[in-house]
Amino acid sequence: LRVDLIALMVLVALVVTGQVTAQEAISGFSNPAVVTVWAVFILSGGLSRAGVAHVVGRWLLRVGGKRETLLTLVISIAAAVLSAFMNNVGVAAMFLPVVMDICRRTGIPPARLLMPLAFSTLLGGLLTLIGTPPNLLVGSALVTAGLRPFRLFDFTPVGLPVMLTGILFLATAGRLLLPARRL
Repeated sequence: LRVDLIALMVLVALVVTGQVTAQEAISGFSNPAVVTVWAVFILSGGLSRAGVAHVVGRWLLRVGGKRETLLTLVISIAAAVLSAFMNNVGVAAMFLPVVMDICRRTGIPPARLLMPLAFSTLLGGLLTLIGTPPNLLVGSALVTAGLRPFRLFDFTPVGLPVMLTGILFLATAGRLLLPARRL
């Protein structure tokens, strides 16, 4: 079953068993953080279905060539930047077939590009308010507490150095820790 269906089934089960009222069950849908997360998921899905993944794959291979270190850097930076504005799971899902195709074309073991992809999508979420749901929830909690909310790029001064350091590690010393199993 899809994750969204399971979440709705749990919500319905809580209402049916009397654990929460119907009003309480749907109250979370009016939260701006929830609406923003939905919008990011919709954007991620739309970009993936529009063929953006194919275009991105061609560009990554053209820029990164067949050198593993350069490909790791290019894939990681591209995924991190997209993850700053899209859901990291959506970015990883969009990049997964692209990276697997690159691995087949170059002979690079998949783990050596997929692991950096996974970490860089997480690191990219550190850049913006919408980069990851916890950032949105904290921003929403500030509003609820009557405080000034975070702006879109308030996370960037801390997130950018962390992201760049993480990607640099993944492309250099980190790749030495990854398995070298071939396809």
